[in-house]
Amino acid sequence: MSPITDQQILDVCESLQDESTAFLDKLIRFESLPGYEGPAMHWLYEQFQGLGDVVELVPIPESIRQDPEYQFTLSDLPYSERPNLRVTVKGSGGGRTLVTNAHVDVVPPSYGQERPFDPVIKDGCSYGRGAVDDKGQVAAIWVILKAMKKLGVRPKGDVVFHIVIEEETGGNGTLAIVRDTKEKFDLCVNFESGRGHLYTSLRGAVWFKATVWGRAAHSGNPQAAVNAIDMAIEAIRIMKEVREEILAETRNDDPVLAKLPNPMPLNFGEFNSGDDPSIAARKATFSGVFGLLTTPHREVMRRIEEAVRTRGPEWLKDPEHFQIEFPYHHDISRTDPNHESIPILKECWKMVGVNAEVMGLSASSDACFYTNIMGTPTVMTGYGNETAHQVIEHMNLHNVVLEAAMMVRFVREWCGENDE
Repeated sequence: MSPITDQQILDVCESLQDESTAFLDKLIRFESLPGYEGPAMHWLYEQFQGLGDVVELVPIPESIRQDPEYQFTLSDLPYSERPNLRVTVKGSGGGRTLVTNAHVDVVPPSYGQERPFDPVIKDGCSYGRGAVDDKGQVAAIWVILKAMKKLGVRPKGDVVFHIVIEEETGGNGTLAIVRDTKEKFDLCVNFESGRGHLYTSLRGAVWFKATVWGRAAHSGNPQAAVNAIDMAIEAIRIMKEVREEILAETRNDDPVLAKLPNPMPLNFGEFNSGDDPSIAARKATFSGVFGLLTTPHREVMRRIEEAVRTRGPEWLKDPEHFQIEFPYHHDISRTDPNHESIPILKECWKMVGVNAEVMGLSASSDACFYTNIMGTPTVMTGYGNETAHQVIEHMNLHNVVLEAAMMVRFVREWCGENDE
C-alpha cells in the first residue's frame, strides 16, 4: 500500500468535521419519513457529485410491490420521485470488493420530542430525528469518500455505497437496489447505530396485526356476550407459548445470538378495543413484533395462526372471529463470526480507540437482504449509540469522523490499494 499513515487518515477525517456537521445538520432537516424521502435523496445526489467514479440515482420500479419479499405496502405513495442512491468507486482490479448500506428514511418524531427536524447541537452531539438512525451514518459515508479523494486512495477492488429509502418500513429500498445489482461482492458493511461493535448475526422478525371479533352485549347480561378483549388476551397468551417453544428449539442454533439474554423478543406494541365501558367489546385489535432465530419466517407465521386456532377457545377457531396478518417478515441474517473481514475490522476500529467485539443483535436491519438474497457476508457496524427512535436521539459529531477514518483504513486493507 502507498505510504499513508493512520495519523494522516485521522487528520484528514478530523479536518472535515465542521463540514460533516453542516452536512448532517442539513440532512436532518429533511423530514424524510417513509414515503417522503425524495427531497433528501435528490439533495444527497448533489452532495456526492465528484466523490465517486459513478454517482447515480437508481429508480425503483412500481413492480417492486409484487416482489415476494416486499413489505408494508404504501399504496398511495409512488416511487417515481423516491429513488435510491448508488456511489461507485471503481477498482483497478485484483482486490476484494465491498458494498455498504445506509438509509435516509426515519421514524416519526417521539412523543415530546422538541424540534425533531430542527437539530440542536449540545455537548458535541447533534439532537434530532434520524441523527443516529441513520443520517449520522450517511454523513460518515460522505466523509469516507471525501477523505479518500483528499488522500488519493485508489482501491484495487470496487467499493460501492448504497443509500436507500424505506428501511424503517421493512427494507423495500434495499430490496429494490439488491434486485437491481448485478455484481457480486466479497463483503457488505451495513452502517447502523451500533456502538463500534461488529454484529455478525441479527435475528429475523415477523410483524403481526390481529383482529378479534366478539359479540357485544350489555355488561349486565354477560351470558349473551363474547368479549373480544377476553378472546384477544387468550390469543396473546398462546402466542407467548409459541414463542417459548420456538426459542427452546432454536436458541443454541446461532452461537453469537445465543449469548444474548433475550435473543428472540416478542413485543405487543398496540392494543385497541371496545366502544363503551358498559358494553362487552365487539372488536379488539393488537399488533407487535415476533422475533425469530433460525426458524423460517413462513413457518413461524403458520405456527402462530395454527396455535391460536387449535389451542384457544372454540370461538377463535372461526376465521370470522379471528384474523391475523403479517405485513413485515424476514429471516435471520447470519455471517460467520470468524469471517476473514473480522480481524481487519477490529484493527481498524482500534485505530480510532474502539475495542470492537463480535456480537449478535436482537433487532433487525437491511443486512438480511445482502446475506439472504445476494449471498454476501454482511457485518453491521457503526459508531452511534442506543438512542435511535427515542426522544433524546442524538449523534456524537466526532464519532462521525472517527467512523469514517476507520472505514478509510478498512477500504485500503480489505480492497487493496494501488501503489501509484
